[in-house]
Amino acid sequence: MAGDETTGVLGVSELRALWQSARSRLERNGRTITSSPIQLHDLSDADVSSVCALLSRRRPPTNTVRVSLADLDAALRASGVGLGLIDALEATGGPIIDRRARRTEDRGRVADLWMAANAHPAARSDEVTQWLASVRRRGRLTRLGADDPAALLTAALNLIHRLTTDGRAASGGPRPLAAIAADTLGDAHALDPETPLGALVVDAVLALSGSTDLRAAWRTFGVDLDNISASALCFMLPGKVGSVLDAGCATAEPLRITGRMLDRGLGLDVQPGEIVSICENPSIVMMAADRLDSACRPLVCLEGMPSAVTGRLLGELTRRGARLRVHTDFDFGGISIMNHVINRYGATSWLMSTDDYVAAIQRRSIGLERTVGATPWDPDLSSTMNTHRRAVHEEVIEDVLIDSLSR
Repeated sequence: MAGDETTGVLGVSELRALWQSARSRLERNGRTITSSPIQLHDLSDADVSSVCALLSRRRPPTNTVRVSLADLDAALRASGVGLGLIDALEATGGPIIDRRARRTEDRGRVADLWMAANAHPAARSDEVTQWLASVRRRGRLTRLGADDPAALLTAALNLIHRLTTDGRAASGGPRPLAAIAADTLGDAHALDPETPLGALVVDAVLALSGSTDLRAAWRTFGVDLDNISASALCFMLPGKVGSVLDAGCATAEPLRITGRMLDRGLGLDVQPGEIVSICENPSIVMMAADRLDSACRPLVCLEGMPSAVTGRLLGELTRRGARLRVHTDFDFGGISIMNHVINRYGATSWLMSTDDYVAAIQRRSIGLERTVGATPWDPDLSSTMNTHRRAVHEEVIEDVLIDSLSR
């Protein structure tokens, strides 16, 4: 019978604020029933009447009621419920968590975690100890959202220990990161930067190497990042005799340039002041190859925001004195890419003026779904695009771009 009574009393909607406040107080104070009152504010008339009836108390002049947990506990025991406050709340709403004890346990676990980390063989190095202190100070483990922070940190330290003792001394040359991951963890993707472990190890590699270049940082530990999967698309980039670029120009074929090619020397032969055009979409490269053949000016395709390999290629062109000019779609993404390439590589705009946009929307356009940001190369362009609310893809004006690429 007590179960029915308990459900009945605690299920009354007018008492809901009372039970919620009582549970919250008990969770904060270590499940201790004290005489220190809780205050219930902004109750309805019905809420006040129900609370006062439960406590056998006169109605107060306002709709604010002060209730001590001790009084509430006694009232429940004296009622048909026959249970104390904690038992009654748990019977209907589940366990009351002792948050004070949980905080103490959490602090203990955190202390144990860092004590174990600093006792790890990898931490015999002052650099690793300093990195651990930095990870703790920045709350890096928490931000990575690992299910088991201790296991994550231990796995990272195990790998760091192997890298610092074996990697730098490796005599067979750098090994791919995926191969290292497979050897040590049985999963070739375990150290991908998108994983918590991969992100934490990258953090360590950058800190311990003292380099801001991730590829160079990994190399100090005898590890090579994948330099084949990603590539940059180009057409008619001049190269030295016998180079891949030279072969591409001789046959007027678009080329995929990999990071490995850049690492080993691409044979780039761009003269200072030579114009290199940059487009956003591969279809422009394909049409330029089909229509212009070897009469096309040098062209690089971004394929969206530049990949690491494309960025390296653009950087190398800039260092050699090439004059980069860039065109993208007239849409939110295209304008973002334009700003990035202009700011990062010193490129100039190519057929991306207000007049070019107005002429383009006379052809075919689609709705501009997002407001575009600033266009410093032509301040009127952004306001004009946001007024017309139309977007134009490069393929719509492909004939204009192809004509401009012709030698």
